[in-house]
Amino acid sequence: MADIKGISPTVCMHIILLEENAKNSVESQRRLNPVMKGVIKKEIIKWLDAGIIYPISDSVWVNPVQCVPKKGGMTVVANEKNE
Repeated sequence: MADIKGISPTVCMHIILLEENAKNSVESQRRLNPVMKGVIKKEIIKWLDAGIIYPISDSVWVNPVQCVPKKGGMTVVANEKNE
């Protein structure tokens, strides 16, 4: 977690502008193998602790997590539209 601590949220904050006629999308989480599930859980906890992300319990915009292992040992988390 030391690699993220101290990063100002304003440096890496994103705002997604939606079109007026945008429709919400809710999809179920796909099953993850136990290793990937552990990696994702550690990353999410690290981002929560650093204040980069925060929980939203009532969002109508939900997409499953996609986890892609990289050769360097880094994992990229994105949705199926590469966003």
